[in-house]
Amino acid sequence: MIAALALTAALVAGDSLPLGEFLARVRDAHPQARQAEAARRQARADLRAARGGFDPYVQATWDFKRFKGIGYYDELDTRLVVPTPWGVDLKLGWERAAGAIINPERKTPGEGLLSAGVSLPIGPRLLMDERRTALRQSELALEGAEADADAALARLLQAAAQAWGSWYEAEARLRVAREGVALARFRLDAVRQRVAAGDAAAIDSLEARAEWEKRLLTEVEAVASLTAARLTVEAYLWDARGAPVPLADGARPVLAESDARGLAVAGAAAAVTASPDAIVRLARTHPAAQKARAQWLQAEAARRLALVQVLPSASAEVSALAAGRSLGALPSADEFDENDKASASVKVPLFARRELGRLRAAEERARQLAAERDRVERDVTVVVERAAVELRAVEAQRDGQARVLAATEALLAAEQRRFEIGESSLLIVNLRERAVLDERLRSAQLEGRRAAATGALAAALGTPQLLLGETVAAPRR
Repeated sequence: MIAALALTAALVAGDSLPLGEFLARVRDAHPQARQAEAARRQARADLRAARGGFDPYVQATWDFKRFKGIGYYDELDTRLVVPTPWGVDLKLGWERAAGAIINPERKTPGEGLLSAGVSLPIGPRLLMDERRTALRQSELALEGAEADADAALARLLQAAAQAWGSWYEAEARLRVAREGVALARFRLDAVRQRVAAGDAAAIDSLEARAEWEKRLLTEVEAVASLTAARLTVEAYLWDARGAPVPLADGARPVLAESDARGLAVAGAAAAVTASPDAIVRLARTHPAAQKARAQWLQAEAARRLALVQVLPSASAEVSALAAGRSLGALPSADEFDENDKASASVKVPLFARRELGRLRAAEERARQLAAERDRVERDVTVVVERAAVELRAVEAQRDGQARVLAATEALLAAEQRRFEIGESSLLIVNLRERAVLDERLRSAQLEGRRAAATGALAAALGTPQLLLGETVAAPRR
């Protein structure tokens, strides 16, 4: 909250906006980031609800009837049930039944009847049932939600980094355009003075004016591009209260931190793409792959439950009985066969059409999601390799572009000296100057592409933390 408010104040004051600071603001306050965090919390709440299926509970019933002064019955039945993750329920109960007219099988001693026992499934349901399946699916749903939130954040930061790169490029384009206009205007004034003094032909002033007019049009185009880029960046800025934040007129993109972050992402890319085994590990731990795997495991859990429902099921319940209210009143082992109660139930589906239909549907669902898991893992490897190639290409181009720019600036300086001593023409000087301005624009374009490529690779790696200068945690298993 404090960081978000501080950044809001910085934007209003018109300070510079580095890439890392911009992405941190997007991560902390953008609606999509908040939605991803809300999805995490919802999945955690669903898991908590599923775990509640194993919470102990107390159940009590009281039945009383009196008519014309005759107490027919007064029955109280209380039970404590403790479910366990193994499908066995522990039960402790106490009941008391009295009255003038009461079913003999319901009658209890005066101090009540205490019971303690277990209820357990017999057969396949000892391994899997609806309650444990729901818990497992909720655990997998949380894994999927966590992975989905990570992937959504990576996509968001990738788009934000691309928007910031476009903003940086547009700012640089406008600076270069204005520099070109200023140079052209200075040369136009100088040429006019030389024409007036008889040191240059009149056609040179027409050439200088045409160049100045052309660069004015370039400046107008650069202003329009910068306005569009600023609006795009502004769409990513929100405060901690969920209100959009305007981008101040004086705010400027700077490269104060992007180099270090780009190196961190490039280093991670080099480590990951160094060997096929590393790419395979990435494909299994990437957020998109983790989500696909969690969905497949959910389908597998549903398939196993459907298989259990096709088979015959049975359950049994055994309890020891004692008159009284204290656990110490329960019978010893040698008295158990005289003070006990037991029950059993069996269910055998004859046609099992509903159960078989559900099983077939669950099997097909699992097959579909297994194929989706394999596809996502393959797509992750391809996207990572492509993003790594793009970033390496941009880095190589930046190095070469710096040498090209230095060469064109040297040629312009030499041509300017030749023009001053009368060995060159204004046309050639303008051509050299246009080349320098074009190379400066290409340099700015490469810086913007580098920011976009860095964000794309961080998203492909599933590690947006690299863009924020944070340590990447070990992947969830």
